Amino acid sequence: MRYEQHCPIALAAEVVGEPWTLLIVRELLHGSTLLSDVAAGVPGMSTGLLSKRLRTLETAGVVALHPPNRPQRVELTEAGRELAAVVEPLGSWGARWLPPPRHNDLDPALLLRDISREIDRSTLPDKAMSVHFRFTESPGPRWWWLVLSRDLVAPTIHDPRLPQAMRIDCTLGALAQVWLGHTDWLEALRDKAIVITGPRSAVREAITWLGTNRFSGSRNATDADAPILSS
Repeated sequence: MRYEQHCPIALAAEVVGEPWTLLIVRELLHGSTLLSDVAAGVPGMSTGLLSKRLRTLETAGVVALHPPNRPQRVELTEAGRELAAVVEPLGSWGARWLPPPRHNDLDPALLLRDISREIDRSTLPDKAMSVHFRFTESPGPRWWWLVLSRDLVAPTIHDPRLPQAMRIDCTLGALAQVWLGHTDWLEALRDKAIVITGPRSAVREAITWLGTNRFSGSRNATDADAPILSS
């Protein structure tokens, strides 16, 4: 979309203001470089539209595509990396002022992908293990595993056959509420919205390893008065 204005905000909005574009940038800022990995982070986006948006970003000097003719890999340029100064405050604003996600916004693959990318690997044990999630309701598979190791943290619907640190039973909504900071771990455990089964250390380890989203501290203390978005 062209605004036909000289204003730098208008010019920048022509590049990043189109639907999906900021989510593509979000994925690249998280370290995704393979085109297939970027696509996994925007599952509602068609392959054709993803290609079109990437070409627009390439023309604007925001990304570089490799190889140029049939790109399989994408990386941010210096200009693209500077968009972190735009994307991160936008996430903080959304966490502070907007209500919790609607039920239809929740997807187990995306939620666990988000959680896995923010786990501090230095807090994990030396030997690889897994956390088994059993969602009581889900638009997709209800059983998931989160592989935890110093080298790799990733969700999967296939049992990785690793020692199981714990099992977590909950709804997608309950996990999202805790992860996004709309409630805390101890409150969810006390209310049995989340049930953790495992050794005595499991609760402490879950809170330490999984934690909360980096934007959770930005939430408005009075967000109970925020407007509720309709489904």
